[in-house]
Amino acid sequence: MLRDRCAQPRVHLVNPLWDASGGADWRTIDTWRLLRAHADVRLWSEYSPATAFAQYPVARINPWRLSLPRGGTLVFVGTYFRIGHWTRLASYDRVVILYNTDQPDRLAKNAGRLARAGHRVDVVYTSRALKQRHRGAGPVLESPIDIERFRPLRIARAGRPFTVGRLSRDIRSKHHEDDPELWRALARAGCRVRLMGATCLASELAGVPNVELLPAGSEDAATFLRSLDCFVYRTSARWFEAYGRVVIEAMASGLPIVAGENGGYAERLRDGDNAHVVGDTDEAVARVLGLAATPAERARLGSAARRDAVALNAVELPRRTLALLTETSVDETREGDVEAVTV
Repeated sequence: MLRDRCAQPRVHLVNPLWDASGGADWRTIDTWRLLRAHADVRLWSEYSPATAFAQYPVARINPWRLSLPRGGTLVFVGTYFRIGHWTRLASYDRVVILYNTDQPDRLAKNAGRLARAGHRVDVVYTSRALKQRHRGAGPVLESPIDIERFRPLRIARAGRPFTVGRLSRDIRSKHHEDDPELWRALARAGCRVRLMGATCLASELAGVPNVELLPAGSEDAATFLRSLDCFVYRTSARWFEAYGRVVIEAMASGLPIVAGENGGYAERLRDGDNAHVVGDTDEAVARVLGLAATPAERARLGSAARRDAVALNAVELPRRTLALLTETSVDETREGDVEAVTV
């Protein structure tokens, strides 16, 4: 039986939305995008959102004016921001924390504050790896991306050097300790290196030819990825990458992926099939240069990566997001509500 369209479930998505390069910020937007055909879904922030999010209907939480989420399912996208005492002023059917980053202290603090406000909290993990690290019992729900936004470039890329790179937030822990060595080796081999969110490496890569360091968010992420021929990603041993949605964005862009083996994203990679998964710098250099020399292998890996990103984000994640956050199945919605996306 079809659900009454006038009685859609209500979902409130809460995030600061202060960082146009933040994974949790874009997860909030893309979750809203997935749910809006099936639910009365609303975006909320206690802060001033970044200008990149001005096009979205973000409401400001202001308890003094009684502007706050009420009823339905209250979802906090992330744990890195402070939750105000306004949660004491309303009741909800459910309260959910989407646990995106490895910050158990922040999770405990936010969950405790919500519990003291009288709410039972469900924790949803962004990857199996984070769930195992936390020894949690809740379900897993990965961060969705807009695969149409990250559609591959279909024109020839002739006349430019083989270009390799990555993007992330501009902090040193988002980069592996040996990444400067990696980029120097690839630049010496004739590759062009483009790194967005990497001005933190400026002192380590000063004066290295063929290496371009860009601030985070200086280009649209989809546009930046289309400037690459290969995407390379790994993080510091001091940083546990709970998911790494930038890797999935690169997959959706049809890029061949060379990635480290540690991180939630690795659950979506199959070495030699839709990516190359590497253990050290020498292997990373060899894999990238091998791809530079074999266009057919680049095309094979990139096509497989795109197919997997589409399958995850056009079919699997919409169904599981609906089930977890609205307790509605796709079968209960109108046929065709989950958009079909071509590879």
